Order: sequence, then structure tokens, then C-alpha cells
Amino acid sequence: MDKTEDIWLPVIGRALAYLCTQTGDFEKKKMVDRAKLLDALGIPRKDVADMLGTTPASITEQLRQARGKRRATKKKTR
Repeated sequence: MDKTEDIWLPVIGRALAYLCTQTGDFEKKKMVDRAKLLDALGIPRKDVADMLGTTPASITEQLRQARGKRRATKKKTR
């Protein structure tokens, strides 16, 4: 790849990921659900926070709490 592709491919990828969170069903979902999607797509937390209008620390905490709730639910069902 040449330098132009190295610069623009990540920009295009982030733009498409952002559009995914702003359309359809994801527009109505909670911020943590949108953050999970962006995180799963490999978008850095700083960029996720910028896209969702919050801070990286807030995104990290919301994802941590979501993991904790999921783990607590698994323990209760056993």
C-alpha cells in the first residue's frame, strides 16, 4: 500500500463505523451498546468517545459495568 491508502483507509473505516451507530436500530440503543459495537470493530476508545460525545474514561467504565452485569447474570443462572 502506498502512503495515501495508509492515511485514508482508517478514516473511511471509522466513518463507516460511525454511520452504523447513527442509523437504524442502533440510533435508539443505549450508548454502551453503540460503544460495544465500535469497540468490537477495533475503533480506539478515544475515537469511540469522540463519536459518542463523551470521554474515553466514561466509555471504559460503561463497558466494565456491562461486563460486570453479564457476569453477575451468569453466576445467578448456574
